[in-house]
This record gives sequence, C-alpha cells and structure tokens, in this order.
Amino acid sequence: MVKLQDSIIQNSIQQLSDYVALPSVSAKHQKQAATAAFLKNLLEEQLGAQVQVFDDYQAPLVFAQVQPQHLSDTTLLIYNHYDVQPEEPVELWESDPFELKQSAESLIGRGVADCKGDFISRLTALKLYRQEHGDFPCNIKFLIEGEEEVASEHLSDYLAKYNDLLVADLVIWESGSKNDHEQFQIEGGNKGVLCFKLTAKSAASDLHSSLAAVADSATWRLVQALNSLRATDGTIQVPGFYEEVVAPSEIEEQLVAQAPTPDLTKKWDLQLPLLKNKSVNNNLTFAPTINIEGISSGWEGSGVKTVTPKQATAKLEFRLVPNQDPQVIFKQLTQYLQDQGFTDIQVDYLLGERGYRWDLQNPLVDRLIATAKTVYGDDKVVSLPSSAGTGPMYLLNKNTHAPIVSCGVGYSHSGPHAPNENIRINDYLQFIDFFSQFLDKL
Repeated sequence: MVKLQDSIIQNSIQQLSDYVALPSVSAKHQKQAATAAFLKNLLEEQLGAQVQVFDDYQAPLVFAQVQPQHLSDTTLLIYNHYDVQPEEPVELWESDPFELKQSAESLIGRGVADCKGDFISRLTALKLYRQEHGDFPCNIKFLIEGEEEVASEHLSDYLAKYNDLLVADLVIWESGSKNDHEQFQIEGGNKGVLCFKLTAKSAASDLHSSLAAVADSATWRLVQALNSLRATDGTIQVPGFYEEVVAPSEIEEQLVAQAPTPDLTKKWDLQLPLLKNKSVNNNLTFAPTINIEGISSGWEGSGVKTVTPKQATAKLEFRLVPNQDPQVIFKQLTQYLQDQGFTDIQVDYLLGERGYRWDLQNPLVDRLIATAKTVYGDDKVVSLPSSAGTGPMYLLNKNTHAPIVSCGVGYSHSGPHAPNENIRINDYLQFIDFFSQFLDKL
C-alpha cells in the first residue's frame, strides 16, 4: 500500500494543492482557460500524454491520451470536470476554500471531493503503474470539461464535433465515495435534471398590507401554484410526467435491495419525516423528484415591513430518470399550470440534462468490482445501478456506447458543494492502491 510519506504521494498532494488553488467556478466563469492550461501541462509532464485543448466555447475542453508500447485492444476513458461550485457562504469555511489545508486526517478545499481529488488520484495511480511496470496497461484517454456544475452547457456541442476521439470500452466517471456504512460504492448511472423558475406578479409595486383585504398577493399566488405540483407523499402531479419512466430491471432491483439503507434522519438531523411512497434506496436510485431550490418575495430584511408583495419567484428542479426528456417534461409542466388556471404564472426553462442507468453487467466492470473487494474487503463494496445525483453520463454513453461506472475518493461527510469540502487522506491513498491494482488487471 502506498504511504503518505512516499515521494509520489507527496508530489500528488502538491499537485492537488496547485489544482485547488485555481478557483475554477463555472457559475462565475472564473479561471477556466487557466485551469485547462494547468491540466494540459500536468498531463504532458506527468504521463507524457498527447493533449488537445479545444476552446470553441466559454469553457475549454481538455482531451488527452496515452498509449502503451504494446498494442492493446482495450481503451479506458477517464471523465472528469475541472469546474467547481461557488465557495459561498465563505464565512462558514474554517480555512481559505482555495488553499488546500492538510490536517492529520483530511485534505480540505473547494473541489477536493468534487472532483479534483479524484482526478489527481487517478493520475497518480497511472504514474505508479508505469513506474512499476515501465509502460501503461492499455490505451488511456482523458476527457475533462469545465461546465459540469452548470449542467455541461456546451458538452453536447463539443462531443458532436470531436466524437471520433471518444471510442472506449469503459468510462470511469468523475467521482464517488464511501457510504454511511464505510462501504466503497460503485455506481453505474445518474439522474437527469430539469431546472426552471416560476414567477408570479400581482401589481406594479408593493402594496400597503391593509389592502390584502381586497388585493391578492403574488406570494400567495405562487404558493398555490407550487402546491399544485406535488402530493404530500412526493408524487409529482403533472399529467404524463411518469409516462416514459423506465422501470428497473430485476438485476437493478436486486442490487438496490442488497444495499444497506442509509439513516438519513440521523445523518442530517432531519426535522421532517422521510417521504415514504417507496423505500429509501428505491427512491434515491429510481424515483424522479421535485425540489424547491429557493423562494423569494417581499420584505426579507430584519424587523417588520407590512407590504403585500408585487412579485414572487421560486426556482425548482425535477430530478429525472432514464427516458425522461427535460424538454418534454417542461412542456408538460407549462401545459399543466395553464390547465390549472395559472395562466398568469411565468414559467422559465433554466437548464436540463437527461438521465442514464446501467445494470453493471460487463466483464471489465467485473474486474473492477473484484479488485475493489480485494482492496476494500468483500463486505465493504456496494454496487448500485445509479446515484441520486446528476451529471452528463447520458451524453457520454450516447457518444461512446461504453458502460460507465463511478467510484472515487470521497466519503459520506465529504460535503461536496458545501463549506469545508474534504476527503480523508486514508481514502485517498486507498483509492490510489485500488486503481493501480485495477490497471494491473487490464
């Protein structure tokens, strides 16, 4: 097993520190070109890779490949993204979010879990393999985008132009983590998403609240529209919403049934009961969802201001499962609100992405799972056909036709997207061992 004091590991942590120091926040269009250039140099220097940086759109796309000296008919494509979420709220960070902090047990910084630590760990495993064997095990490709955190806005455009570069037999996805039971989780899919905004307007300006006796409020109007979208058990009320949902296969249901159920109430100190229309694992893996991301209306400062707000807005999201098309769902949503009498509610499409799910049945994945059990332990590995999160797996599968699996250096309290995002050093080292051994099996 690699050790923290090994020079190759110390070098990798320094590279991770340099990577985290680049505040590549796609929502703010920060340091995207600089980060792509950093990755190009790193891949060339550390692996001798042939690297191309495509800058057709706002965020450059990095593509790299290395080939073994011997001919290999196996190609591994490693997908990552270099963009990260905004650091706010900064006041909740215990250290500078863009300065990697190393404690006795952890590495802390924005993007360290999602997914800069995953990229550097994979890079380090490849260096370690070549150092021990003098060559690479198979053809290795990297695809690293800069807009994953904003629904991969231009990835489909890039892939349409450079699709011929993406031939692969297996795609290793950007990130992953151990679960609440400290089991290494391997997942074969993710959900899609549709983000949208609803706006209600009732007057040209805020009114004195005494007029609430006769004048309706934009806020109440918006609340009524929101309440029409979901039943109390979480079922989405939009007609046709579930029509295209792909039911899980028998194998997929077995994988989910075998996985331990996370104690979400205890983990997150939830103050409301869980939605119980089906099991926790079933909902997280297979169920579409609706979520209100935020609501804004009227006076939100300190003290009291007695007004009837002129406008109210809410941002929402649907998490989608395979076969649900965000554009189709948006049309169904718009029609439903009109049919319910909410013709005055403005509905705006923000972003959308389709879901992807795969049952993990593949010889290369069998090797990966077997390697994980050797490194982490037979009872410490869980395989699931999908995660509850979202990413552009559908696009990659559409263009490569290769199975996709995600696994990585995180753990259940890594806090991706949150203040004090972190990974544990032992998990980082263990993943490098695992990935090195998997490369050996290729």
